[in-house]
This record gives sequence, structure tokens and C-alpha cells, in this order.
Amino acid sequence: MISVQRRKIIIDKINSGMPLSVSELSRELGVSPMTVRRDLSSLEKEGLLARTHGGAVPVGEDSEEPSYTEKVNQYPVEKLAIARKAAELVKDGDTILLNAGTTVMALAQLLKERQNLTVVTNTVNVAMELAQSEGINLVLTGGSMRTKSYAMVGSLTERVLQEIHVQKAFLGVNGLSIEHGLTTPNMTEAHTNSLMVQAADEVIILADHSKIGRVTLSRIAPITAITTLITDKDAPRDFIKELAKLGIETIVAL
Repeated sequence: MISVQRRKIIIDKINSGMPLSVSELSRELGVSPMTVRRDLSSLEKEGLLARTHGGAVPVGEDSEEPSYTEKVNQYPVEKLAIARKAAELVKDGDTILLNAGTTVMALAQLLKERQNLTVVTNTVNVAMELAQSEGINLVLTGGSMRTKSYAMVGSLTERVLQEIHVQKAFLGVNGLSIEHGLTTPNMTEAHTNSLMVQAADEVIILADHSKIGRVTLSRIAPITAITTLITDKDAPRDFIKELAKLGIETIVAL
């Protein structure tokens, strides 16, 4: 198959909104992964797709990151319902980890009156929300703050996360898919979040239905890293069934 034919197939797939993987394209097109990568690079230069680790996504899905203020106004009812379900999983005496995100922030607001709770966070606004809670032992990771998410990232943050262990990590993500796992637009924040996954016995993802099936630039962890997904009633049934096959629990709010 000549390059023009291969690239037309790739463009047709990407225009349907599908994320693409190098390994799958290699098998389907009957060419080496190196050839596929060259095709993807050429198409990226033409502005027809965006490269990701191990594949490509439609243009506009890889690196766009709305501000925290913009995200607050997206699906507020669903986010609060998800946060309430998450709060039911937090017990007195737990040690938990909270990352950045509007749904995670909603959870933090529900935990303010808890007793004998240790909360580790890398997020400035979450820390401020819990700062006056006498029953909470608050641990900040430190680091350099990202203005888009209020998350602290960088080598200092990473060193702290490598030295801790928590029972439960409650994490927000920008994208969640079976093939590409947990993703977020910023590569540095993705690495920080990956260390959070490694630090926890249970990884609980808080994601409304708009995040499901979406793929952004940077991979945090494979889908199998999840213990539980908490989402809303508009989450695709097929996705929930696929998670069940992998032994991942889904809690549906609302």
C-alpha cells in the first residue's frame, strides 16, 4: 500500500473522532510501526491530527486545556453528585490524596467537617479549602503552581509523592478511555498524577460523562490502574460494561 493510500485511511479514521494507536495502524495497514509514525508525523505537520504517546488524536483534543474557572461552569450538577458519592467512600481515619480538578474540589468542600482524616494534596485551592478544618491533618506537596489548574508540579512535588503512601487517591482527569487510559493535556501534570496513582492502594476516578472516550495529550496511567470510577447517569453503558470486564467498579451518581 502506497503512502497516499495509507494516509487517506488514517485521515478517515481520525475524522471520525477516533484516537489512533501506532500498533493497531501497523497491523491494519500491513506496515512497520516506524512507517506509521512517519505517516502520523507528516499528517501532524499538515495540521490534520495531533500526535500523542503511542498514537494520535483529532486536532483540538490533544492539548486544549480550559481554565479552572471555565471548568467550574461545566456540568456543575453532575460534579456535585459525583463528589457526594465520593465522600461516602471516605471514612474517619483514612489517609487520602486529592489532585486538581473541579470535581475533586467539590469533594474537598464536603470533607471540611470530617474528623481524624489525613489529606495529601498538590492543589492550592483544595489546600485553602481545608486549611481551617481542625479534624483534618493537611499535607501539602509543595512545587511550582500551574495557573490553569492550581496544581503544584515539578521535581519537589514528585519527590514528596515518591515518599508517601495513601489508602485512597481521588483523582480528576481530562480524558478516560479503555485503550488510552487516563489522560490530561499537560505532560508535567500527567507525570505528577501518575505518581499519585502509584502511591495509593485504591485509585478512584471522579469523571462526568464528558470525559469518557476523550483522549488528551499526556497519559497518566492505563485504565487498569483504576479501582473505581464515579460518574453520572449519562455515562455510556458500553463503557461501564467494558470496565466491569476488567474488574473495575463503576458508581453512577444521580
